[in-house]
Amino acid sequence: MFTREELTQFHGVFQNTQEFLKIDCDCTNPRYGDTPGKLRIYIEGKIEIDCTCMDNCPKVNISPIEFARHAGRTNAHNNWKSQIWVFSHDGHKIALWRTSLLKYHTQTFQRPLRQVIHRDEFLRCSQCNKKRRFILRNKEGCKIYHQALANNNWRCSDMPSHSLTCDDAEERGSRKVCRGCPRDSKCGGCEKCVCFGCDWCRFDDCNCQTFVEFIINL
Repeated sequence: MFTREELTQFHGVFQNTQEFLKIDCDCTNPRYGDTPGKLRIYIEGKIEIDCTCMDNCPKVNISPIEFARHAGRTNAHNNWKSQIWVFSHDGHKIALWRTSLLKYHTQTFQRPLRQVIHRDEFLRCSQCNKKRRFILRNKEGCKIYHQALANNNWRCSDMPSHSLTCDDAEERGSRKVCRGCPRDSKCGGCEKCVCFGCDWCRFDDCNCQTFVEFIINL
């Protein structure tokens, strides 16, 4: 994607493949300080960031706008290119708009061929009545949610590796609206983030009505 000469001016490059570049990034809030992240730039123009402000931060695969908002910046929709920065090779901060890193980025989202996008889903615990987030970024995540949805007695403790209990606080309403849509972080559901059946979210070993109808309509 980027030449060696282009990347020599940056510090914190993790990967540079034919499909994407991964590099350290940051967003500074004058009041609260820096919020670090891992920025991925894809050749088709999409940008995603995993926030690393803490080890278990749920803000992964989010848009740069959502990352800047998470860092407490205002007007992120228009100003994220100047609010998010990377390190130069000598340790100085460089705003994204001043770099060559955005040369593949397009303002209009275009869904790559064969790319599958599933927004985050929520399920209510049958014991504590709290809504819990399921992140559907791969086939395993989709299956975990699918099995939980089919279980009328699903509980927080049924989460993989017992990573959640009923004593844990429920997500704030302001966070629940952010469900991973690449077009709009607060999207309520659109063609960019709602999947109606694919190899990720339909399973050969399941005979539920959803899967049966999917096979019939192929």
